[in-house]
Amino acid sequence: MSELPSSADVVIIGAGFAGAATAWALARRGVTNAIVLEREVQLGRFASGRSAGLGRQLAEDDHTTALTVRGAALLRELPVWTPTGGVLSFDDEAAAAAYVERARRFEIGVELVGRERVAARWPELAELRCTHALAVPSDGTIDVAALLATFTAGIRVEIGCPVLRVEAGPAVVTPRGAIAARVVVDATGAWAGEVTGGERMTSFKRHVFVMDADPKPAPTPWLWHLGSGEMYLRTDPGGVLASPCDSALCAPGHQDPDLVGEAHLRRLLDEADSPLAGAPIARRWACQRTFTADRKMRLGRDPTRTWLVWAAGLGGHGATASPAVGELVAGAVIDVLGGAA
Repeated sequence: MSELPSSADVVIIGAGFAGAATAWALARRGVTNAIVLEREVQLGRFASGRSAGLGRQLAEDDHTTALTVRGAALLRELPVWTPTGGVLSFDDEAAAAAYVERARRFEIGVELVGRERVAARWPELAELRCTHALAVPSDGTIDVAALLATFTAGIRVEIGCPVLRVEAGPAVVTPRGAIAARVVVDATGAWAGEVTGGERMTSFKRHVFVMDADPKPAPTPWLWHLGSGEMYLRTDPGGVLASPCDSALCAPGHQDPDLVGEAHLRRLLDEADSPLAGAPIARRWACQRTFTADRKMRLGRDPTRTWLVWAAGLGGHGATASPAVGELVAGAVIDVLGGAA
């Protein structure tokens, strides 16, 4: 175990998407005296490492979409992105129209298609209650493990190093000693604010399953149904990856899968008269999505503490948005460093 430095320009707490991307973006801008502290013994132990890896650009609001569109552009430059395309399906005409308009504003090429296109790509869901669908050719999938490894290549990351508290100064206190910092970045996901203080996040558990079915040919676009009975599916080497997009309020770190999540998925598939409804489950897990009160990511400088920068509340869009989140947060960190110089 290496000795921690007594000081650093930047201490980033958390090595999930937000913290790792911030370290990556800082290094790209020449800030090298930074360290990432991760309490777990691996990167992305919770929400980040359990992402389904869907590279979805069009999100439910403009604030998030601005970050996912920029994030996807950066991801395409990294060895982590597979250009599969994606399909968003709807059972409500107004919802589909809102997404078409958002695509226009953000200059994302889309094609409005009928349910026959959905059935052609995903015959397992031929009876899905879908009135409109939006094909997004520039969407893709993300290799989550490779992304975290890319973000942290050449970065000093100390795993198994929890932060006990942050003292005035600031000083980041760990069981292995304290680090005096010029800037502290809170990128602790569902635990944001626990050691730095401030408004806490709200977390929700979501299940993901790999169903034992014939893998679809590559590159098959993933499908995300944004209607009643929301769910998404994508091809996976083990079969078909599927999530019922469930959302159960939970405590930070609570990610044990349960039978309720499985029952929810099987009910949705059964309602779509899908043969997948009875397919065996090869793997299962639960992940966590964390939100602020207004559901906008908390990124940038703290309004009252000049030394604190936030990178939290990614709301389930962390994989696609992460490079853009890193850019934005790194810019705030550099502003603080410049002001403190």
